[in-house]
Amino acid sequence: MSGNCVKRILVYTHNSIGLGHAFRTLAVMTGIKKWRPDIDLLVISGTSIPQIFFREGIEVIKLPSVKIDIDQETNPMVSRYLSGFGLEEIFDFRQNMIMSTFDFFQPDVLIIEHNMTGQMSELIPLLMKKWMRKGGPMDFTLVHICRGIMKWVPLLRIPYQNPRHRSESINIGALYDFMYVLEDRNVIDINKQFLGNDPELEKKITYLGKITTKIRSEIAGRSEAFRKFGLSLKKTILVSLGRSDKVCELSCKLLELLASSGLMPRYQVAMVVDPYLADSICTAIKTHPLSGNVRFLSFVPDLVDLVAHSELVISRAGYNTINEILLTGARALIIPESHGGGEQELRAKSVRSPNITVMSEDQVLKASKTHFLENLLKYDRGKSPSEFDKYAIGKRIIEDLEGWRGRRCP
Repeated sequence: MSGNCVKRILVYTHNSIGLGHAFRTLAVMTGIKKWRPDIDLLVISGTSIPQIFFREGIEVIKLPSVKIDIDQETNPMVSRYLSGFGLEEIFDFRQNMIMSTFDFFQPDVLIIEHNMTGQMSELIPLLMKKWMRKGGPMDFTLVHICRGIMKWVPLLRIPYQNPRHRSESINIGALYDFMYVLEDRNVIDINKQFLGNDPELEKKITYLGKITTKIRSEIAGRSEAFRKFGLSLKKTILVSLGRSDKVCELSCKLLELLASSGLMPRYQVAMVVDPYLADSICTAIKTHPLSGNVRFLSFVPDLVDLVAHSELVISRAGYNTINEILLTGARALIIPESHGGGEQELRAKSVRSPNITVMSEDQVLKASKTHFLENLLKYDRGKSPSEFDKYAIGKRIIEDLEGWRGRRCP
């Protein structure tokens, strides 16, 4: 097997709601780069934070941004910035960009993160390329990577007309060579839950465990972390609630609870302002009578450094955030967002630690007592925090890819 067999990896991540997909994908890519810095990695994504890839020396093809409007009941897909174009026009253009990128880059490996057919199924033409090339000299390795808990059953079959004009279909799962789950199997079994318990797919699925953008030894020290965020070294309560429609109501309620418990004068409250949060909501939070002593932080990529050194973290139950809390052993109040098909609620239920309390949005908004905050602060920090290793994950993936490609390299 040639050690130089895999030379180019193209990675697609749609990233249409928040920022988590980009960070999770970056963790996988930097995990691979440690072992194979010679590989050309190219990301194609609608992410609004391409700079996190650039700073790691990874090139990005930026697609026009779209988003799922999580605050409307039907969660419609809309353009993020190009308001003068219809959604069909934007996706026609995105699909052309994707195909042109593939044809230019000629990757040895195509990694698709999360959506098996891409946002609005924009990757189906690429999947058809895989179908046409599968087993031949122009074949490329097709890889799916997901966080485990999904919101819906993915599209698993593509209809097509065969040369005899019969309507048939292609099993998408059969096209994939590897399917990696960045979660433990005891948390979610994706085959049973989402993929029809297919015995052929089961052979391709590997549970790699949780991943974080940093391993524990890479986390900044307390002084360095607080200096980076412009904070004093005072004991800190970190609040990060994302961008859903209840952020204002929850933020104001938490400020009232912190004040009534007597915690606010004793702790520095740092509140992260999500970059997608509406200006009107930001203004309402920042002008609240109790926000005078709050330090508002703009979005920064290495929040795990602050998570590690905060006395209490109050956050959502997103994949990356939960893993960072488990990695650092932080005390945390977790408030899952009540949308997205219950994805965050399912993840929160899988967390078992005395340092972590889970409450619904309604429970927090109706709370009149503050004992849950005070009790959390009494717990010793996690004595045996979790150890997540993106480099071990990257090594496993590149070894698999090299093994697959090795049979096809000259």
